[in-house]
Amino acid sequence: MFDHASTEGPPGSAPTSALRPNPEYLTNRTLSGPMTDDDPHTDDNGETGGETYDALRTLPVTVEKSTVEGLHVASDRGALERTVVKLHGAGHTGVGEDVTWDGAAHEPLRAEGLTVPTGEQTIASFADGFDATAQLPTGTGGEQVDNSARRWAVESAALDLALKQRGESLGSVLGREYAPLSFVTSLSLDTHDAMDTVRRLRAAVPGLEFKVDVPADPDDALFADLADTGAVRILDLKGHYGPDTGAPVEPALYRRIFETFPDAIVEDPVVTPETRPVLAEYAERVSWDAPLKSADSLGDLPWEPAVSNVKPSRFGGLASVCAFLDRALAAEMALYGGGMFELDAGRGHSQALASLFYPDGPNDLAPTVYHRSVDDLLGEGVALPTSPLDPPANPTGIGWA
Repeated sequence: MFDHASTEGPPGSAPTSALRPNPEYLTNRTLSGPMTDDDPHTDDNGETGGETYDALRTLPVTVEKSTVEGLHVASDRGALERTVVKLHGAGHTGVGEDVTWDGAAHEPLRAEGLTVPTGEQTIASFADGFDATAQLPTGTGGEQVDNSARRWAVESAALDLALKQRGESLGSVLGREYAPLSFVTSLSLDTHDAMDTVRRLRAAVPGLEFKVDVPADPDDALFADLADTGAVRILDLKGHYGPDTGAPVEPALYRRIFETFPDAIVEDPVVTPETRPVLAEYAERVSWDAPLKSADSLGDLPWEPAVSNVKPSRFGGLASVCAFLDRALAAEMALYGGGMFELDAGRGHSQALASLFYPDGPNDLAPTVYHRSVDDLLGEGVALPTSPLDPPANPTGIGWA
């Protein structure tokens, strides 16, 4: 768990405590106004990036061409498509990963390739010149696919390339050290043998901890067994994915979760007149994920959180990611990284950011080998990585392989 008294971390990082005394939390916490900047560059969220982006925006980058590589995985959440984006220039290759959820969005990308600005430019001018929306099709339901994940894939590849061309890492440019990275692994409770999965994984990897997706029909006995392990760091209610997804929006259930798991973070509840009193009582442990798509989206929450998930692919542009980090750190918000079932560079980039900014959080960024079923993992005798992960010895680019 977060050390409630600890403020250790890289210089300038947020305290790692997720729990702060806060008797009038909902009524007294306020948000600062939107961040501003003298540079005219803004990303798709209208954000300019702030101090962290200032260290990156003028980095030169030479892009000669782009290539893509399709990846496919069958998981307990169905078949998933991911596309690795590669930008080439001056003898180096920068990589990113498009984790757009709709599989239809990957087909034309792989068939037609990617159009990106080429030549000598800066990180900011590259971002200005890249049109993510124009290269996205409509989704399987005919809707316009959100461009955030593709923009992050391309802009992170450009940053990775720029840093490699300079022989530097993201950490060295920002003046931060890569720290050992704590991680948890995701667990769905929708299967009848969920507790068996927990026991088998914990036997193979002592000390392994979990992020748990609360099912639509939570079971008291299963909750009690999970609580007895002391290994649950996050419970995800998935309250912002539509009416057919997530845990029931019931005050009694919310209270039971907070009381059964007294040290865990509870993510993405639904705030209603009925649930609000319970959430107010435990507000220091309430976190958000799906509603956060920019720094300014913090202002759309019912209150400013003490702890928050960070998923760069939800924010899209590098400027937006940096703006969120700056604002969260200024508010002394405890952060932890979230995953989007990345299969390649996307997971490495999220691990790098977590290593630099919030290494001690319950980062849902387990190495990709954990995507496999427990039968595959344990049946083949795979040596599973343990938390924390060692940082790269000689990082270049964004810095985490």
